[in-house]
Amino acid sequence: MAATVTVRWMDGADLREGALDDLAKARKVGSTVWIDVLAPDEASLEVLRKAFGLHPVAIEDALHFPQRPKLESYDEAAFLVWQFPRHGDHRAVAMIELDVFLGEHFLITSHRDDLPVIAEVCGEAAKAMSKGADWTLHVLLDRGVDDLFPMIDKLSERLDHVEDAMLGDPAESDLHELYGIKRALMTLYRVVGMERDVLRGMARRQEFVSQDAYLYFQDVGDHLARAVDTLDTYRDVASGTMDLYLSAVSNRLNVVMKRLTLVATIFMPLSFITGIYGMNLVLGMWPSPEARWAFPAVMLAMAVITAGMLWYYRMRRWW
Repeated sequence: MAATVTVRWMDGADLREGALDDLAKARKVGSTVWIDVLAPDEASLEVLRKAFGLHPVAIEDALHFPQRPKLESYDEAAFLVWQFPRHGDHRAVAMIELDVFLGEHFLITSHRDDLPVIAEVCGEAAKAMSKGADWTLHVLLDRGVDDLFPMIDKLSERLDHVEDAMLGDPAESDLHELYGIKRALMTLYRVVGMERDVLRGMARRQEFVSQDAYLYFQDVGDHLARAVDTLDTYRDVASGTMDLYLSAVSNRLNVVMKRLTLVATIFMPLSFITGIYGMNLVLGMWPSPEARWAFPAVMLAMAVITAGMLWYYRMRRWW
């Protein structure tokens, strides 16, 4: 798949959009330039490296997926790796990586997959780009973090459903669902925690992020901190739900074993009686097997013994 490069720039109060061939014209205007690269390749990034003097190490990172969220500072630009969560296959959580080069009067975004947040911001990019590249980046990250909370809410609803099932008669599918939720929460927690640290590090990038813009980045960081706390809480709930499931399974096993033990205990004296009457020695046996009333008497005795044992178990609350 060939790289798709979209160049956006401000021409006065108007937002212009073009291809990579329009980069020189966009830079002549002297305003903020936003270059978005979909499915980057070496050729497209090499053109941008020469145009903006980007560091080769950052270019190499932008060509290799996936990368963990991080912030690296170079003389020409700050290099930022950000992960946007989305729903993947089988209700799992997948991540779309966005590589960002933030410099003076330019912003370069590079991603392998389509990012809905890019399309959303493009519709109203004029206001942000008129303020600067750092403000444009803020809008991108802010939209991405806002999309994080509905995903967390859906995981919470799934977790509540599984928790209710664990209190009843859980099936094996509920256990698989719980494992899926735990993996999703762990993935989000790991990524969001690193992204929070990335935003904290942006305070030291004063050459690329203005003080006014950083105050808004700090607000995004507060949202991430709230997301981390929420995810941490749901991780504890998921672990508690797992313990609840294991306790329920153990309790059901104990109940089954107790009932089987009671049945086996009841049959012990009955087996003893039938064993005696199953012997070939009949001389001296009472009641004699030859008596007409012997069989009803033995059966009555076995019934009385069974009833007595059941009454005893009930009195002791064993059954």
